Amino acid sequence: MKTTTLLEEEFHHDGKGPSLERVIWSHGGVILKGFEYLNPEDEDNEENIKHLKLIGVEAFSMTTEEVHSNVLMTAGSVAAIFKIDDSDWLKQFKPEHLGSCSHYQFIFHSEIYDVICHEIKMGEGRLLSDMQTVADNNARPLPE
Repeated sequence: MKTTTLLEEEFHHDGKGPSLERVIWSHGGVILKGFEYLNPEDEDNEENIKHLKLIGVEAFSMTTEEVHSNVLMTAGSVAAIFKIDDSDWLKQFKPEHLGSCSHYQFIFHSEIYDVICHEIKMGEGRLLSDMQTVADNNARPLPE
């Protein structure tokens, strides 16, 4: 399996992943829209909250670190987000709507989210319920 590490400075681990502060949902808790988190060294206060906005989520899975069978975090990198370039999980789905999607693994302190989506944007601060940030221009796409 080929993987690419993403955002090592912005979303990283120190043996455990970032602290998941809040999961953002829409449509009554049906559609995953994003995460608010603190990195391991961050003091627990509002000024340190960061977010990942997930665009066009097609599938996701959440498991605890104790039961996940393929946690990608390694001692050789501080990355806690991985893009899985040749994902067997992605191949299990019908391809009609997945042409521009990728499989990402987000490793939080106690939870692992595997997400198939079209795009990820990151930024600082909390996400509002309408998925706009207080200063939406602080969200930027992931690097290629």
